[in-house]
Amino acid sequence: MKALKQSLFIGILSVICMGFLLGMNPSIGHCGNIELSLANEGPPFFVYTIVSKEFKKLVEEKVGDKVTIKIYHSGQLGGEKDTLEGEMIGTVDMAIVQSSLLALWEPQMVYVDVPYLYRSIDHAMKVINGPIGKSINKKMEKHGILVLAGMNLGFRSIYNSKRPIYKPEDVAGMKYRVIQNPLYVDTINSWGAKATPMNFGEVYTALQQGVIDAAGLEPYSYEIMKHYEPAPYFSISDHKYQAFFLTMSKKKFDSLPGDVQQAILDAAEKVIPIGVKITTEIDYRIIGKLVRENKVLFNVVDKKAFAQASQGVTEKYSKIVGMDIIEQIKAVK
Repeated sequence: MKALKQSLFIGILSVICMGFLLGMNPSIGHCGNIELSLANEGPPFFVYTIVSKEFKKLVEEKVGDKVTIKIYHSGQLGGEKDTLEGEMIGTVDMAIVQSSLLALWEPQMVYVDVPYLYRSIDHAMKVINGPIGKSINKKMEKHGILVLAGMNLGFRSIYNSKRPIYKPEDVAGMKYRVIQNPLYVDTINSWGAKATPMNFGEVYTALQQGVIDAAGLEPYSYEIMKHYEPAPYFSISDHKYQAFFLTMSKKKFDSLPGDVQQAILDAAEKVIPIGVKITTEIDYRIIGKLVRENKVLFNVVDKKAFAQASQGVTEKYSKIVGMDIIEQIKAVK
């Protein structure tokens, strides 16, 4: 009789576990360890992966051995667009991506990218992680993406393999790498350059082989990815702010127990200042290193000329965001 009861208990437990695997209500609990994937396109030493490791540590410390987060860096699960699509269909649980890519699904997400909109990193972070940003970011949920946190990548400038850039005419005709976002394409084309969409991990080789002539990044990414080797001319334009977002499959998040959900939300909040600190501190001191050790030629562009050349782009995308929201963004102190 005792053996029969044990067999029945094991059988019932097996059925319950199988039910969870097949999609029964997961809020009741999980059998065994939950493994979550966290993808990014940066190398192991890039801010994306550093933030991923800190996020993993915070979540796992909070929930013990209930959850294991496995980090896939260097584009192991594909480019950023691929990982976002993976979150939507359930093949990727979490991903760190440039915020700009989210505008492919939710046009209003270009609120991060409107040229010459943000005064400083502090201003941008207050908008992105504050009431304005959260209300817009939440719209991604209907596309299956949960935006957990926004972090700093700094102000984007121009670098190339040909010559210093002072005015839009200097970059005209250059093949210029952009991410797959219409605003980026329109901005670069407004200067007379030829916008060329390309994954981040392909840029170094493309510059080296002459497939592209120019690209845009902040000093941190430019230095850490060694893009100065094939493209030693860096022209400070600060033409747009750029951020990266920690995102998650909403379907996956909703399937998790409440304590795990809360651990994820708490950890996301805690990594924001870490991500901001890494990029901000390095940007301030990296230019001197690039000049001294890597012979990079820096100059400052005519920002008024670039702002004027891209004015049509600014107006077009400000209308997509909503002029009322643009004014609210400008008013944030």
